[in-house]
Amino acid sequence: MPEQNARSGYHLWFALISLVGGGFVLLAFVLWSAYQSVWSEARDVAISQSELVEARLDSTLRRVEATLDDLAARISSEAYDAAGRERFRRRIETDLERARHVFPEVAGFRVIDARGDVLYRSGGGEYVNLADRSYFTEPKINPDVGMVFSEVITSRITGRPTIVAARAVRGPGGGFLGVISAAIELEYFESLFRSVRLGENGAIAVRRSDLHTLVVRYPPWTQEINRPLDAEHTVVKHLQRGERHGVLDFVAQADGVRRIYGLRVLERYPFYVLIGLAEKDVMAGWRARSLLVLLLGSALFGGMIVVVVALYRSQQREHSVAQALRLKDERLTSAQRIAQMGSWEVELPGMRVRCSEELFRIFELPQAAEWSKYQDFLAQVHPDDRETVDRVLHDSIASRQPATLKHRLVMPDGRIKFVLEFCEAEYGEDGTPLRVIGTSQDVTGQHEMTSRMLLLASAVQYSGEAILMTDAENRIVEVNQAFTRLTGYEASEAIGRNPSFLSAGRTTRQEYAQLWSSLAEHDFWQGEIWDRRKDGAVYPKWMSISVIRDDDGGVRYYVAHFTDISSERAAEERLHHIAHHDVLTGLFNRFSLKGHLDQALAAARRDATKVALLFIDLDRFKVINDTLGHHIGDLLLIEVARRLELCVRDSDVVARLGGDEFVIMLTGVAQSSAVATVAEKLVFNIGCSYQIEGFDLYTSPSIGIAIYPTDGPDGETLMKNADAAMYHAKMAGRNNFQFFDQKMNDAAVDRLKIENSLRQALANQEFRLHYQPVIDVLSGRVRGVEALVRWQHPEQGLLSPMRFIGVAEETGLIQPLGEWVIWEACRQLAEFKVAGVTDFRMAINISAVQMRNGNLPLLVRGVMEAYDLKPADLMFEITESVAMEQPTETVRILDLLNAMGVCIAIDDFGTGYSSLSYLHMFPISHLKLDRSFVEEIGNGTDGSVICDATIGLAHSLGLKVVAEGVETQAQLDYLQQLRCDMVQGYLFSRPLPANEVLDVIRQRNTP
Repeated sequence: MPEQNARSGYHLWFALISLVGGGFVLLAFVLWSAYQSVWSEARDVAISQSELVEARLDSTLRRVEATLDDLAARISSEAYDAAGRERFRRRIETDLERARHVFPEVAGFRVIDARGDVLYRSGGGEYVNLADRSYFTEPKINPDVGMVFSEVITSRITGRPTIVAARAVRGPGGGFLGVISAAIELEYFESLFRSVRLGENGAIAVRRSDLHTLVVRYPPWTQEINRPLDAEHTVVKHLQRGERHGVLDFVAQADGVRRIYGLRVLERYPFYVLIGLAEKDVMAGWRARSLLVLLLGSALFGGMIVVVVALYRSQQREHSVAQALRLKDERLTSAQRIAQMGSWEVELPGMRVRCSEELFRIFELPQAAEWSKYQDFLAQVHPDDRETVDRVLHDSIASRQPATLKHRLVMPDGRIKFVLEFCEAEYGEDGTPLRVIGTSQDVTGQHEMTSRMLLLASAVQYSGEAILMTDAENRIVEVNQAFTRLTGYEASEAIGRNPSFLSAGRTTRQEYAQLWSSLAEHDFWQGEIWDRRKDGAVYPKWMSISVIRDDDGGVRYYVAHFTDISSERAAEERLHHIAHHDVLTGLFNRFSLKGHLDQALAAARRDATKVALLFIDLDRFKVINDTLGHHIGDLLLIEVARRLELCVRDSDVVARLGGDEFVIMLTGVAQSSAVATVAEKLVFNIGCSYQIEGFDLYTSPSIGIAIYPTDGPDGETLMKNADAAMYHAKMAGRNNFQFFDQKMNDAAVDRLKIENSLRQALANQEFRLHYQPVIDVLSGRVRGVEALVRWQHPEQGLLSPMRFIGVAEETGLIQPLGEWVIWEACRQLAEFKVAGVTDFRMAINISAVQMRNGNLPLLVRGVMEAYDLKPADLMFEITESVAMEQPTETVRILDLLNAMGVCIAIDDFGTGYSSLSYLHMFPISHLKLDRSFVEEIGNGTDGSVICDATIGLAHSLGLKVVAEGVETQAQLDYLQQLRCDMVQGYLFSRPLPANEVLDVIRQRNTP
């Protein structure tokens, strides 16, 4: 009852406050409605008055325009001649005066000739020149303009503010005769504006619509006349949007008063009308009405305060009673929340439910004020349990017995809760069931814990890993099925025993001590242990052991899980073999070789013995691999590896580094001669033929030998020096072996430095071209120059091609270097032509790499186009050896160049292994006789005979001959007798820079 009284008191307070609030809302609405009504009326007044003034102003301007048109039609063109104005003055001025009397707003009319002189007037004033007035100049300049209006000016006739309306008069041919104007007095409009009732602070204004300047205003504001509005003014923005009328609310620029304005723009004339009602005038009536309403509201509010005070005192008494009751209810609610148990009551037979807050929280339903529906709670029950819950409730009522039930709830987000229900029915004196009371406890946590324990037990029992548990005394208390499958022991045979009965005896006491130490310190250990199965088989297993302790920190259980890792150990052994051996040949790999070499060197240092390292590279293996395929190449490598192993002792090491490179390490070497014997055996056996899938294959070894300690103190140095010796064997013709000496190392170091510097030389622009003249034997003129590359090394100075061309070819840098030579030589040839030196060729040497690159013709075409050169200006020289490497491809490339018109020459002819049939197929025009034959001229050797034969052969084939290396007059005389076509050599000039060779060319070619 106290709670109900308190609730009723709250309702009374709510109703009273709502009434007061509603009164204030109603009061505010009345004031707001009155405010809106006043402003609506003000807008209507502004609109209607602006329409009235706009119509009056438009009517006046139309009448003025019609009068000006009528006067223009009645005044003849002769009257605009100043010489005849006396003849027309009386009649015309009489007409003008008559027209002025018709318009009270017009101060006078004027007729102005083409020079701006006033010829005729009415209303007074002087006959002055008005050529500087805008209303005269504008219609005179613009023939398409109609009636124009001036800015506000002070009338010369009346001295009052006036605006002049004017129109142009033109003759029959369209020529400008003059202007007829009317001076409109603005005071007339001010008197018109006074008749408009706008209130004490209202305002009327007329402004120009083109310039937004003020024309006339009431009340007058003289200083604002002709002053334009700001560009951001509300009126300006409104008109810029193309709107011709409307209602605007803004503060006036003239007097700073806020008004609501009606805006109307004249259709035919550049004016618009603004009618403004001041906010102060509009709101005067509303303020009086608002004051009356506020007084009535205050009286009503005072009466309500008296009522509220009386009610408050009564409410305080009821509140103390309700507070005590609420405290008891809160304690009950807290107890239910702590126990996660809610209470409920089902009224019979209506099945209405009243329950505690905790029950709503458990069911996650919105809390109802009093009674809820039984079906709402039943709907939260899991669909599979819903029928059971309803049946148990009704069975409890029918049997008059308490009931207990555990069931599931389905939450809105899909979660599942478990609830334990207890219920009991209450009956009337006549045995009629009145209600069912009960409790619902959320047991989701307990259910999940029980399920988790069952899950863990199942996980242990059905785990794929063997698991055993021991107690603190290390006696087995539990094993799973995987344990039985792995060890062969049933659970009954293992439980109660110490796990040591499984040991295979391979684990040491120290390892067991480390195991127990780790468990004591870290509660965990894992590692490898060897065990024995029931059938006696021994196997390795990987085992992890964890310690489970009680609340006091004492050991309760040890849990061990382990797996058989026999297959992993086998896989590791296979991986170890793969990591240390070559996959293809089965020999040791580079990694394994390093380990064996380090061990052998350590033993050699200890025993003062020698170790020999043989670095072997197969000759021509790449040709076999590229020609017959990698499969054949792999089979050849396997056979080579087998022969290498047959040539050495079992204690020696044979390894494959990769590709076609092998290394043999010989230990216990007494004399170098013993190493040479092994090397000779290797050269012979590897050089024998190989029968590979029907192919009869041949390869040979190039072997470099380095011996510890003579050739290096460590493995890395021995490998490097053996590699250098192998490279020397390659240079010595292949199919041989070479012992390392220091000169090889110096040469290798020098070559490496050249290679490293060469990679930066192009980027650093270190290359230079020198040019050696080619002399015509008969005329002595320079017929061409040969471009020869030089390297301006930053440390070693100017280097000849002999120092770096070979390295460039091996490293692949010859391709970009060759392209640079072509571009630079052609650029210099173009500069020679600009300097006036013409009628000679630029000879450029082409390398084997460039010949194998199919884009040489495209490169040549691009260079010629870039420097505007003719094909006949160029000659490309290739050596015999380059031409014969791939003769078919060489013929194709040379045919493309020859088709372009480029000359081709065979360089160093006679030094290679020329095929005359191919020589005939090459599209060449020149042969260059090698310097080695020219040097022999006059020495009584076969050189002279070769020169005779070569020159005769070339002339028979229609080719020209260029002799290289001519250094003496005797050589030149002999070549002249043989009718050699051209010569070059130090007798005439050594290779020179471009500026110096240019002087030589001019000296020899000048008549």
